[in-house]
Amino acid sequence: MKDFLKKIIEGNGASPSELCLQAFHTNFSDAINVEWFRKKEGYETVFYRNSLEHIALFSPNGILLEYRQNLPTPFLPQAIRDKSLEKGEIMNSVLKNKGNVLEYEIIARDTFGTRYLLLFSDTGEVQEEKEL
Repeated sequence: MKDFLKKIIEGNGASPSELCLQAFHTNFSDAINVEWFRKKEGYETVFYRNSLEHIALFSPNGILLEYRQNLPTPFLPQAIRDKSLEKGEIMNSVLKNKGNVLEYEIIARDTFGTRYLLLFSDTGEVQEEKEL
């Protein structure tokens, strides 16, 4: 248990390749509180920019595969916010960019406490909806 908590607090001590570090600094030069983790696909980093949490995934050779940004509800596009609110209270929203394709991942909770995962395209079309 002690090792588990240490990894959560400090990361897993991963040392990304120089290519990953260069790509990270090219894409996110203003990042603060950076932590690296070794993943099957490569290296994941958790960091903050503009007071918002971000997560980026890099291949071992430094290619940015995907990044996510926690997004406060007021920053959601109006159409996506409106459709999400039809399900209930917005609990969490994440902007995802994978291969330069934007998606919005929303978790909403209805009045009965049932949570839903809603996945939207950048144009506001519902791509997936499922109960959690």
